[in-house]
Amino acid sequence: MKAAAGIDGYPGGWVRATLADDVITWSTAAVDGIGDLLAPGTVTGIDMPISLSDDGLRPCDALARRELPGAASRVFTTPPRPVLQLGLSAPNAQAQELSVRLTGTGVSRQALGLASRILALDAVLAAHPDLEAVEVHPELSFAVLAGRVLARKKSAAGVGERVSALQEWRRDIAAVLAGAPPDVPVDDALDALAALWSAVRWRDGLARTIPDGATDRPFIVV
Repeated sequence: MKAAAGIDGYPGGWVRATLADDVITWSTAAVDGIGDLLAPGTVTGIDMPISLSDDGLRPCDALARRELPGAASRVFTTPPRPVLQLGLSAPNAQAQELSVRLTGTGVSRQALGLASRILALDAVLAAHPDLEAVEVHPELSFAVLAGRVLARKKSAAGVGERVSALQEWRRDIAAVLAGAPPDVPVDDALDALAALWSAVRWRDGLARTIPDGATDRPFIVV
């Protein structure tokens, strides 16, 4: 059976949880080292947009927000590629003007702050079409795991709820978390594990997509 992995961003770069031979292991890479965490023969779920628009918004982002009643703001809108290429270094007015011209709406600073990560991943996947990577969103994964939208991930209640949800999948989650890299915050480690869970579902033919039944990117796997 193919190995599966889940990747999430964290302050130091990227963190990956890999499931192979029924054992979960951890690894990290710098922001520009995302390619080091992607390998042929491994099904990888990544908490980052895959497949960018050149001149509009992605329907999957709006559909994903509907899946999180009361917490729709946890899914950010992915800007078009030209806006991402401006990034945070460009004057904000320039980024807002281009975003409004291409999409009819402005762009958040959060989205621009992720530009380097999104573009780094986009470049790696374009150069290596053999890599089996799917876009996931941990908030959606946890909502499916738990059967409801969970508390904020940075709250104590949110951490507890996420650990409990993951324990329904793997009884060894506490030990797995104890082995995570020491510089990785707990919420990012939990998100990587949720991404791994969705990757396993995709590998095993159990996942659904947003939009439902999508075969052409962009789509989100849950």
